[in-house]
Amino acid sequence: MRRIVKKVTEWTHATLILAILLPALYALGAKQPDIAGQTLYARCLIVALPIVFSDPAIEKCRGLLSYLAVSALILAATAACGRTLVSPIHDGSVSGFYMTFLILETVLVLLSRVTERLNRKRAADAAQGADPSWRPAIDSLRTPSFSVLIFFGAVYALALNLNNPSVCNAALFSAVLYTPAALLHKYVCATESYLALNKRTGNLPSRRIYGIGSGMLAIFLLLFILVTLPALMTVSGRTYRDIRESMTPIEFDYPEVTQELHTEVPGEEPAQALIEQFGEPGPTPAWLITLSQILEVSILFLVAVALIRVIYNTFHAFREAADENGDIVEELQDAEQAIKITGMPVRPRRLSERERIRKEYRKTIRRHRKDIPARHESPAEIEKNAGIDGSAEGKALHDRYELARYGRED
Repeated sequence: MRRIVKKVTEWTHATLILAILLPALYALGAKQPDIAGQTLYARCLIVALPIVFSDPAIEKCRGLLSYLAVSALILAATAACGRTLVSPIHDGSVSGFYMTFLILETVLVLLSRVTERLNRKRAADAAQGADPSWRPAIDSLRTPSFSVLIFFGAVYALALNLNNPSVCNAALFSAVLYTPAALLHKYVCATESYLALNKRTGNLPSRRIYGIGSGMLAIFLLLFILVTLPALMTVSGRTYRDIRESMTPIEFDYPEVTQELHTEVPGEEPAQALIEQFGEPGPTPAWLITLSQILEVSILFLVAVALIRVIYNTFHAFREAADENGDIVEELQDAEQAIKITGMPVRPRRLSERERIRKEYRKTIRRHRKDIPARHESPAEIEKNAGIDGSAEGKALHDRYELARYGRED
């Protein structure tokens, strides 16, 4: 449940931020409120479609090509929905700006998901010590924050001073909807942190942690409702003004500029003097043209190799960042392989005579017998099952092994 609440609050955060951008720009250019501006914010909320569907796509797609294919479908579906919503608007400029903004915002969301997944791979590498200089990146479209309310307040003040009630209402609606979403996100994150601490300490039961967090959340929501009600009740009593009308053009009195005749002093041209002194320049040598072509091809080849390497590393990191179920994968290796021993190699210890005979015995048995001898088998049974009990080599090896195993050391 906590995961679902976090996802919904993150989607709400990104949708409200991206949806208010075009109405804010429209308020700057609109001379007076019109029907297109009143419904523009509602049409911009369609940006929630790529935000919602790109999230499971980036988790389920294993390769970058599959994600790009799904992203193309999401982009096409968003563009089709936007074209349907903007068709009642007869203003061509508004329709063009709307579609351009919608496509750019969709591409921004899809690219941010790729960046987020690549950062997961870098985080996994940093956890293993592969990249100590890595620092976690903050995704502005992923994490809700109360500082975003300042942005909505700025849009509200801008629309209030540009005589645009529809954008004022959109900014107020965004702030009213955004605040509970940010509170819920903070509540879930704080609850997860306390539950993680409680696993190590075990001081408080989970129900008590939930009860304390829910009580504080209810108090903050109640205070928010008490603050919001006056703003909603005084919507019709706003005083609008247009600051653009008070901006009168400033006139400057520039002095008259008289054009003075410029007389050229006759003299010899430098280039003409060099030509008379050294003669006409000859054609470029063939070897110099060939060398310049080789350099151009080499530079283009190096650029192409670097670009291919970057694309390959991106595909590789994208695939390694998640497994079949969309979970993060961390490469595990043995501790002996992880520790690199530096210095001179250690020489192998010299075997004693007994150890050498027992090693030779094991190698001979493995060479003639495919299965592993049982623990209860005697040396005679092992040699019989290996098929060397009747040979002279087997008997000699048996005697030496018996002496090495059961005989006394001198």
